[in-house]
Amino acid sequence: MSKEKLEYPHISLPVPQMKPFYDVVVIGSGYGGAIAASRMSRAGKRVALLERGKEKWPGEYPSKLRECLKEVQYSSPKRQMGNKTGMFRFHDGGSQDALVACGLGGTSLINANVALEADDRVWEMSVWPDEIKNDRESIKRGYDRAREMLEPREYPSHYPELPKLKTLEEQAKLLGEEFHKNFYRVPITVTFEDRINAAGVRQYASTLTGNDCTGVNDGSKNSTLMNYIPDAWNHGCEIFCECDVLRIKKCEKTGRYIIFYEWLDDNRTNFAKESRNAPFFVIAEVIFLAAGTLGTNEILLRSSAYGLKVSDRLGKGFSGNGDILGFGYNLDHFVNGIGSGNINPANMKAPVGPCITGVIDMRRNAENVLQGYVIEEGVVPPAIGKSFQVVLKSGSTAIGSKPDITYSESASRKWRQVKSAFGGYYTGATSHTQTYLVMSHDDNTGQLELVNDRLKIDNKGVGASDTVKHLNKVLEEATLKAKGTYIPSPLWTKPLGRGLVTVHPIGGCNMGKDGKSGVINHKGQVFIGNSKDVHEGLYVCDGAIIPTALGVNPFFTICALAERICEYAAKDRDWSINYGLIGRQIDYNRPLVSYEQNEPDLIKRPRNHELEGGISFTEVMKGYFSTEILSTDYVTAELQAKSADSTMQFLLTVIAYNADTLVDMDDHSAIIIGTISCRALSPDPLLVTRGKFRLFIPETDKVDSNRMMYNLNLKATDGTKYRFKGYKLVKNGKMREAWEQTTNLYVTVYLRGDDEEEDLDEVNVTQEDEEEDLRKIVGRGILQMSPFEFMKQLTTFKATGSNDLSKIKAMITFDDFFVTTMLKHVFVRFLPLDYPDQKPVPKAFHHKCRPSKSVWEITAEDGVKSLLFRYQGGRKGPILLVHGAAMSHEMWSTNLIKKSFLDYLLEHRYDVFLVDYRLSPTNPACKNQATLDDIRLDHAAAVKKVREITGVETIGVIAHCVGSITTFMGLLDGKIEGVGCLIGSQVAMHPILGFWNNVKMHLKLLPFWKHVLRQTEFDVRTSSNTNILNKVVDQLLRFYPVPKSQTCRSALCHRASLCYGTLYQHENLNQKIHDNQHTFFGTVNLTTMQHLHVAARKKLILNYQGQNTYATKENVRNRLNFPICLIHGEENVVFDITSTKKTYDTLRTINGEHNYVHHEIDKYGHLDCWWGTNASKDVFTKALSHLEETQHLWGYNAGQPKKDYRDSSSSDD
Repeated sequence: MSKEKLEYPHISLPVPQMKPFYDVVVIGSGYGGAIAASRMSRAGKRVALLERGKEKWPGEYPSKLRECLKEVQYSSPKRQMGNKTGMFRFHDGGSQDALVACGLGGTSLINANVALEADDRVWEMSVWPDEIKNDRESIKRGYDRAREMLEPREYPSHYPELPKLKTLEEQAKLLGEEFHKNFYRVPITVTFEDRINAAGVRQYASTLTGNDCTGVNDGSKNSTLMNYIPDAWNHGCEIFCECDVLRIKKCEKTGRYIIFYEWLDDNRTNFAKESRNAPFFVIAEVIFLAAGTLGTNEILLRSSAYGLKVSDRLGKGFSGNGDILGFGYNLDHFVNGIGSGNINPANMKAPVGPCITGVIDMRRNAENVLQGYVIEEGVVPPAIGKSFQVVLKSGSTAIGSKPDITYSESASRKWRQVKSAFGGYYTGATSHTQTYLVMSHDDNTGQLELVNDRLKIDNKGVGASDTVKHLNKVLEEATLKAKGTYIPSPLWTKPLGRGLVTVHPIGGCNMGKDGKSGVINHKGQVFIGNSKDVHEGLYVCDGAIIPTALGVNPFFTICALAERICEYAAKDRDWSINYGLIGRQIDYNRPLVSYEQNEPDLIKRPRNHELEGGISFTEVMKGYFSTEILSTDYVTAELQAKSADSTMQFLLTVIAYNADTLVDMDDHSAIIIGTISCRALSPDPLLVTRGKFRLFIPETDKVDSNRMMYNLNLKATDGTKYRFKGYKLVKNGKMREAWEQTTNLYVTVYLRGDDEEEDLDEVNVTQEDEEEDLRKIVGRGILQMSPFEFMKQLTTFKATGSNDLSKIKAMITFDDFFVTTMLKHVFVRFLPLDYPDQKPVPKAFHHKCRPSKSVWEITAEDGVKSLLFRYQGGRKGPILLVHGAAMSHEMWSTNLIKKSFLDYLLEHRYDVFLVDYRLSPTNPACKNQATLDDIRLDHAAAVKKVREITGVETIGVIAHCVGSITTFMGLLDGKIEGVGCLIGSQVAMHPILGFWNNVKMHLKLLPFWKHVLRQTEFDVRTSSNTNILNKVVDQLLRFYPVPKSQTCRSALCHRASLCYGTLYQHENLNQKIHDNQHTFFGTVNLTTMQHLHVAARKKLILNYQGQNTYATKENVRNRLNFPICLIHGEENVVFDITSTKKTYDTLRTINGEHNYVHHEIDKYGHLDCWWGTNASKDVFTKALSHLEETQHLWGYNAGQPKKDYRDSSSSDD
């Protein structure tokens, strides 16, 4: 790293660190903007400076053609070309073109440094307000303050002689005494010795390269980047680059100003349209608009179009400052007028010197101030040396004015041309070429306007004036007398319409006494319309305010006026500006004033301009947002929003300062910056004031799922605050499903109070939102990304770092994590299987304390023993819970879900009994063969024991799956007596199998397992150390056909699917219960399964011999004429939904409809109705409703008046 780079650390902050509000916002960093930032910071105000270009310090400026071309941007009313942050901004205005700079420091980065005051007579012109004409002392103070900071001086006499300066002096002599006496060395803002300047910045002596017009890399140029800007930073100003301010709005509610800007980050260029349509904003009490003459006018013109009240004079009175460019080609004198670039000065024939060092100042002798002008020499940037050589050669023939010379002089001229042709532009005719820059007075009749939202310069006829013709004659005379060929600016030709190019555009926001004569008053405040009233906090302080061409380089006068404006702005507010110099070198690690220590919530990043191994990307998503649908039904919300055309769109940039932390979920370092456009929330874009992004967070409430989370704090221009929560849910599925999952964002927006915590750690959005204060939920919606936008997003991924290795490492880290995670979800069937013995012991959810557990051993009629458990939660019920095949009573009481059905009933004060009958893996009898006929005997014994313990006549029973089938069998044949309320889960009298279960039944897999493989049972449990048969089965089951998005890696889950069918919708389960089903699943005997197939073939419960001894019409009429509720998951593939519907229809047909209820549970399968994360809201409530509505008919409350359970105080749910 060079010495200069070590000395000049970057001082701008990344845009994500910008606060939503500042006392003062300065727009632009040229002379006016830099002065305003410095002075307002010295007044103790919180200041932000916004610059369109990038921050580049000496050592970083381009010098070669290919480097410069990357920094060129072109603007015209028809198009914008090039990088918007490019250092050289060329405006095509037809008759009047303009070249200005873009970067931290503004045009001071590439100007010629000439610090000359305006002619005294200029201040007496009628175009100035009286307050200016009558207050020359304030102008003088402005000049003096600028002189103190910029420290201009003449080219030292003891320095090497400069050929171009000497040639200009010789030309002044040749023009006559009047010209010669007005020749002198101009004061220039260039350093000629190593020193610490007035702002405390170290500068180095000029190496006399002449590279001023492309940026001087030796640290000698006194641009604002070397004084006012670091001085502002040293006094607390926060500087932000790549911020293209678009417009300004005044908030009538607060009286503050809103600055809308586009962040020109490289990642966002592919979304240029979206970026411009959804700008960022920052709010300020006071604005100093100093974006350069063209930039300032453009911003105010656009602001006016959006409703800001300004003068009708806006854009009028524009001037090119009478700039004229010309060339004296192939003079007799050696000029050396092309910058030396990176060439060692010792290898040059003579030093080039700073761009301008001398002047022929013809202002003093002019009778009329408008006739005054200056002629200065210049330097051509070495980057265009070759093309300049070609232009000179062709121009000398086509449009050049040739001198009257002798034959020998002609021969010398031709020889110099030959030398240039073969020796390059540092030799021969090109090295004998003088560049002229004239500043004069034009008529100030140009106009700036917006066309197609782009600035148009209209200054027709500017090059056809008598003044321009006269001054070109003067230059021609100066050239011819030096035996050279005069070549005017190539634009100043008839074919090109006598156009001019200016490097000093001024005016358009001219000072005036009121809005009829100008745009701002003498203090720089913008007039409201055409009146004398002003926007108290809106100032303009750059070249745009000057109402007349100055006839000299304008920057020093701009500085004087800017200093004056700052002085008055402070005085009007009783602010005190400290003008004292700091007297020591700046400590870039410790500024004199810093506000960061007072802001613990600031999103920090290293001062280093490059991120260490970081990653960033930008994305656009568009969709619909409803303020009517507040539930978690996002699809319905989207449909409603579509009907109302209520759209939402965002453009967000995600920045991880370290790629390792983005993939490490223990660290939350990925931040989000951007804007959201949603008319339902604000007419203006909403600003992300803070944002966090998390990539592929494991979703604990869903199986094998990850979330991409977006948690944003939003602020509207009227001050309203919102919280934006969004997530993308990625789960197992096919490639097409993975695309949908990664391009669909589910959004919830909340109203956020001023006093609410800024915590962004909790972003998960589930149905628990229903428990929140719905008044805070503003709306919900779904945003999506199109394939085209996705392809553009891919181009925005950028790795950052201090070296190539850190960048490569960052990209590999991110890509590996992203691709690996996605492949795990897409190719899940090919991944290693998960076995229960490989999982850690799960951490149970904390539940409320349960009543003490009582246990009884009961014996069925055939002598088989079971265990009966009791939790006495209250005087409701009693309820007996009957599990399904190969499961224990833990299916009802598991602590691996947030709220089990047992706990739910206990909360509602039920006396709950659970049974582990002969199919339970905890019951030794599970190893024995048993028919469904046998199992019903266990239930009969359990019901009998419950009635005996409680002393009630009838009880309630909730039975699941095979437990439900066998309960119905026992009821129908009279073995089970004393049931007054029944809830059957997933199946009842009609076991109609799902599609794949039916296929398996007809393929006779059960007989194959039993007779060929000689197995008597099937255990859904397995392990990594199982026998060879089970290992083969486990591997084959990878490809078992499951419903959409239901693939997983669990070997137990696969085996359960083979035995029973897919038991749940995976998205309804949490990871804990899915990974630990072995704690309550077990083996099932093949006789039970065989009996089930006997019934399934006939789609009716039958005895083991296939006889209908149960579901006869008489049995249904006599024994099922009491309250029965059937619950069935809509997505159940174990038993088809027609199974319970047929039972429901049968019951109603035989006994009437009053006792029966059927619930089809949307988006649920089989077991997830009882294990689902949200089952307590979606399913349990339906079961409870049936119990409560019928409790007056059975159990403890039998015979009591019916109550509305919803009014009962017994429930605390």
